[in-house]
Amino acid sequence: MATLTLDRVWINRLDTGEAVAAYSGRDRPQTYQADGDVETFAGGRQRAVTIEGEQGTVSLTLRQVPLATVVLLRSWKGLPVQVRDHRGQSWAGVFFTVTPSELTETNWYDVAITVRTVTVAEGV
Repeated sequence: MATLTLDRVWINRLDTGEAVAAYSGRDRPQTYQADGDVETFAGGRQRAVTIEGEQGTVSLTLRQVPLATVVLLRSWKGLPVQVRDHRGQSWAGVFFTVTPSELTETNWYDVAITVRTVTVAEGV
């Protein structure tokens, strides 16, 4: 019986399907928030006013990637992508910053990106 071990993160462009796969750090913090505020109404009453929808971010670090991958990710800034991790979690979004860190005595880089989620239709 064969065993399949998934241990990477995949990033695909939504328009072309072009892909990047790399090992990822264990920490992939996620943040989800709603826009809103507390407003004062008549008689000094305080009420929460929120805007429908959710804003999310997913931060990840791609480990030990070559310079060609760094250059490719830099060219994808501002383009819609899908990120999928080894657990099957999936996020559609866009990133605007690519932060490469050169590893000592190698030609490899660790690359940090933060994906801001966007709404996409996943069906017919």
